[in-house]
Amino acid sequence: MGEKDKWIVKCPKCGRISQSCQHVSRQDVERIVQLLKAGVEVYESEEEMEHLEEHLHERPDRAKLYALVQPRFDLDDVVMSPKTAEAIEDALVEVRHKALIFQRWGMKKVIRKNKGLSLLFAGPPGTGKTMTAEGIARVLKKPLMIVNYAQLENMWVGETEKNIEAVFQEAARNEAVLFFDEADAVFHRRGMTLAPWTNRDVATNLARVMDRALDRRIDIAVEFEMPDADARKAIWRKLVPKEAPLGKDVDLDALAKKYVLSGGSILNVVRQAMRSALKRGKRHRITQEDFVKAAEREMKKSDLMARDHMSNWKVEPRQRLGGYA
Repeated sequence: MGEKDKWIVKCPKCGRISQSCQHVSRQDVERIVQLLKAGVEVYESEEEMEHLEEHLHERPDRAKLYALVQPRFDLDDVVMSPKTAEAIEDALVEVRHKALIFQRWGMKKVIRKNKGLSLLFAGPPGTGKTMTAEGIARVLKKPLMIVNYAQLENMWVGETEKNIEAVFQEAARNEAVLFFDEADAVFHRRGMTLAPWTNRDVATNLARVMDRALDRRIDIAVEFEMPDADARKAIWRKLVPKEAPLGKDVDLDALAKKYVLSGGSILNVVRQAMRSALKRGKRHRITQEDFVKAAEREMKKSDLMARDHMSNWKVEPRQRLGGYA
């Protein structure tokens, strides 16, 4: 097969194969490639063919696959547990001293591939994963490239892989920290290899479903837990602006103690409380009742999402990710 390297063949049972496997022979692979090169198309139904033909002339615009942003947040802006902070600091130590580790200390002889540092951010929504990625990029004085896997997927054979490749190349060109949001969809599949460019953060809300084969591809796994009462107090103080006209009855510590919410949810509560106060008029202050009603509303929303979409965030001890995996 003269152009074999240009094709990626995947068996549904064995995964990616080079020439053949127990289910697909070399002759099968060669015949499939010949048919594809000849332009043969296969559809499951008339409707599928008509739908695909409607998009036949669409060309993928890979500039839309990512957002390249200048970081707005410092790591000090993120309230995180000591365990999480330690894992982030470990990553920064290696990035800052990569030349020392790989050259003078000889790690280049052990790890022959030129690869960046891969981090897995795992935890419930709103616990600071994206903010932390921005903080890391800011510390390193690099832009942040944010990619959502839904934007990478493409109906055409091979296009998804080309999109992923294009994202890594663009990150290298911009010397950016590459952040895959909802990355479980990208990396849980066996056979996926990480390209050897730049620094990569991958974030997922579904640590339990990640393929075990991913373990060896991740350098540092960082768990973002739901904040405890003390962390929630700190988050409330960060997210309620000093300029906000608070009523004398407002007790942020009481709110932090009563409502078990992530940082993202607390931000939603603060904004809703402001909206409630403004509905009474611009001169009205934000009261404790405004915060309480907003918090109750947010708790109901979180319960609904957990029941219908997000399952249960309780992670069994054997499944927990903390610090190093």
